[in-house]
Formats: sequence, C-alpha cells, structure tokens
Amino acid sequence: MRRKSRGPDMNNSEGNVQPLLTPLADISKMLGMTRQTVMSYVNKGELTCVRLARNSVYFRMVDVEEFIERHLERRSPLDVAS
Repeated sequence: MRRKSRGPDMNNSEGNVQPLLTPLADISKMLGMTRQTVMSYVNKGELTCVRLARNSVYFRMVDVEEFIERHLERRSPLDVAS
C-alpha cells in the first residue's frame, strides 16, 4: 500500500531535513545585503516574506531564488567590453 504524500519533500539527497523557512539574518548574509536593504525589497513588493510574529521575518528559498532570477543582469560579451 502506498502512502499519500503530505506535501513537498523536505529531504535533501543525503536524507537530511531542509528547513522550509530561512530567517532574515541568514538571507541578508546570503545576498550580501543589510537586513534593512532586504526589508526594503519586501516593502517594495519585490521579495516575499513570511511573518510569524511582529519581529520574526522568514523567507522561502524559492522566493529568494525567484528574486535573484529577476535581478540577474544579462549582458552580452560586447556589453561587458564597453
């Protein structure tokens, strides 16, 4: 008998559980920005966060990855040489 899935698989290839949410401090370090800059993107609606309490701000990695994709600078080799 097959078990029904209870949602997304949170295990990585080694079987370790991956967190669903990442705190603001970790995201700011990953992006190389201050917490204030990350929150300014949230306030502008460019990055989605999850607030579990007033001062408790977390992010889903899928939202952070989409934010990065939208802000990639795609240049041709000719643009870089200029």
